[in-house]
Amino acid sequence: MTVNAARRPRRRAAAPPPEPIVVPAESIAIGEIDQTVFDCPTCARPLAMGTRRCPGCGTHLIIGVPMSKASVIATGGLVLGLLLGWATGVVFGLVSRPTVVTPAPVVVPSVAPVGGGSSGTLATPAPIPSAPVGPGGWTGGMPAIARSALTQAVTVNDHFAAASASLSAALAAPSFDPSDVAQILRAISAESVYGEQLAAKVSSWTDSAALGQRLNGLYGAIHDTAGEGLLASVRNEAAYRQSAKTMITLLAGLRSIDAELRSLAEANGVTLSGTTP
Repeated sequence: MTVNAARRPRRRAAAPPPEPIVVPAESIAIGEIDQTVFDCPTCARPLAMGTRRCPGCGTHLIIGVPMSKASVIATGGLVLGLLLGWATGVVFGLVSRPTVVTPAPVVVPSVAPVGGGSSGTLATPAPIPSAPVGPGGWTGGMPAIARSALTQAVTVNDHFAAASASLSAALAAPSFDPSDVAQILRAISAESVYGEQLAAKVSSWTDSAALGQRLNGLYGAIHDTAGEGLLASVRNEAAYRQSAKTMITLLAGLRSIDAELRSLAEANGVTLSGTTP
């Protein structure tokens, strides 16, 4: 009996796979040289110094202290610092307060009168009573505010007299120019507004109240007349001729009131500057 043994190829054992390189997970090396470790105040997890948030419980840390406690400590320190600063300032103020020295009374020696006698003192002259001072600098006569307003009102009347002469010249010119009349009316309108303010101050004094009210009414009429004349077109020659004539007539009424103002100023010692009517 013949046995044929077939030659089998020799199988080689497969090479073992290489061992995987295991990278150690990042961890805190406890006990290593130059490593400082502290425990989390909430979960006791070891943490490296400088960690701002615990990875285990999520507690926010400030130099190893929970943020809630750190804020309380900081607030308490701030309040304590303010109290200490206030107390220091009070103590320093009390220590450095200047001492008020009351001067000793001056004794005037007794002097014998020149005319003779055994003894006596120099007679002290009685103080001169001053005039009562009231609102606006009132000293018994015309108040200062009324005096100033009276002086300026006379100046305004001088300006109106000059404007009236300018209107008369414009009407008498060979060639009438409505624009010249319009310019004069605008100046009169602005001056009358200022005059109404002065008239109100003149009326503030009892002795000149009636005169100030009349003056105020005339200034108001001048302002209204100038405004009505300026409503017309500059090309309307007839309208500006009529406005100029009306204004000249109205300004003539200032002469009597201006004379009364000057008489009132003279009676109260008010010096007027400017031309006389």
